[in-house]
Amino acid sequence: MTRTVWFLLLLCLAAVVRADGVAWSELSAEERKVVGLSEKQWEKLPEEKQARLQRGARRWLRMTPAERRLAKKNLKIWKKMTPQEREYIRRKFREFKQLPSEKKAELRRLKKWFDDLPPERKKRILRRWRKARDKDAFLEKGLEKVR
Repeated sequence: MTRTVWFLLLLCLAAVVRADGVAWSELSAEERKVVGLSEKQWEKLPEEKQARLQRGARRWLRMTPAERRLAKKNLKIWKKMTPQEREYIRRKFREFKQLPSEKKAELRRLKKWFDDLPPERKKRILRRWRKARDKDAFLEKGLEKVR
């Protein structure tokens, strides 16, 4: 799996966690700047979204410049995905959390293999993944390469 997929999976996890709303006054000045909303806009948001945005702002503020560049790149990719692709990634993340440690290690080896590929080869593989009707079968073929 690519760093992109891992990042997107982490974003999905953040979306699953529920929490109470956050008052505008509870946000730090830095968090307000990251969120990029006015107090009026903030108050109109559902409580769950307020909490998610605050957690995201806190994560952002802890990131290094390199991590922020990667996060921006990954967010662009996420936005370009179809709803079906996003749902597939969310589902795979939920499944990943339930896997035995050996299978997780196998998937991490696949991610390492993919990360070490030249950029053009990665792009070709991602294009093929997007076109694949059976994305699970596509992933299994990739796992065979690192077994």
